Amino acid sequence: MSFLKKAVFGLILSASIAESLSCASYAATLRSSGKIYSDTVHLSDIFDGISRSEDRALGPSPSPGKSIQISGYQLIAIADQYGVDWDDQSSSITLTLTRDGKVLGKDYFANLVKEEISSSETGGSLLVNIVGLKPVVVASDDRVPFVVSDVKWDKKTGQFSATAYRSNQTGDGEDDAINLKGEIKKISPVMVYDRSLPAGYVLTDSDFHIDSAFDGQLPLGLSGPSSPDDVVGMSLSKPVASGSPVIMGDLRRSILVHRGDPVIISYNSPGIRITTTGKALADGAKGQLVHAINMGTKMILLGRVNGNGEISVDSTSTAVGLDSSEAKKLRASQVIMDSGEGN
Repeated sequence: MSFLKKAVFGLILSASIAESLSCASYAATLRSSGKIYSDTVHLSDIFDGISRSEDRALGPSPSPGKSIQISGYQLIAIADQYGVDWDDQSSSITLTLTRDGKVLGKDYFANLVKEEISSSETGGSLLVNIVGLKPVVVASDDRVPFVVSDVKWDKKTGQFSATAYRSNQTGDGEDDAINLKGEIKKISPVMVYDRSLPAGYVLTDSDFHIDSAFDGQLPLGLSGPSSPDDVVGMSLSKPVASGSPVIMGDLRRSILVHRGDPVIISYNSPGIRITTTGKALADGAKGQLVHAINMGTKMILLGRVNGNGEISVDSTSTAVGLDSSEAKKLRASQVIMDSGEGN
């Protein structure tokens, strides 16, 4: 006789079954299959139509995720024992009952490891990669099936080991304690390139994005930008690969306006934007302050380069005329003459 058959017959012949129920008769139908949601197999798990008052506990259920098969002969014996009026009895029928459960995989145990060590770590999140772990099935209503302790992490190599202990011990040493091993990396938001780009390329805001879970390494002693505004308009000093981090040491300021170039001079304040045309009086990269001359008024202003051909001034900028010492230092008259607009 198989183990499962012995288990079922054991349930039938157990002391809990020896109640005097011969006087009762319950009309019921056999379930086609079913799930067991508790530690105990009940009569209602086998037959449909059993009320709560008629239900009886038959014995322990299988482990979560495991199944038992009950043959037709065993089903008939159970029905007779408990006075179940089972329609369409047949010895050729087999009923399969499966203990409901949820599968715990690498992600579950990786989160436990992170929670165990993250409280003492700063400067980014952690990426835990567990190797060689077989999925574990536990009861679906088990809220805290495992706890992790004994975490040992070599930060130089990234290798770690730990032990996951079952919260509700089963008595099986291998099942109650699971050895975990793998690799832990620190991750942090890093700006990376969207595609491969050549040396000399001038960056725009569509050339990169923030990878919130970057698990690579930045070159020793070098750092990435703190904001996209720090790199837009800068040029690459060398080719870069798609997915590689944006490093400030790989960037050079690109000259966006040159002395004598036509420029847009703009003034911006909340609700107001005023623009006029002018000429740049010096070369300038994005973010640099340069002087420009308003070709209409012939007044010189100081503004910041914020895009190709545009210089933005604010309320602190003071205009000076062509006869000022500042204009002479900047050789503003020469720019006007070169443009053909000299008096």
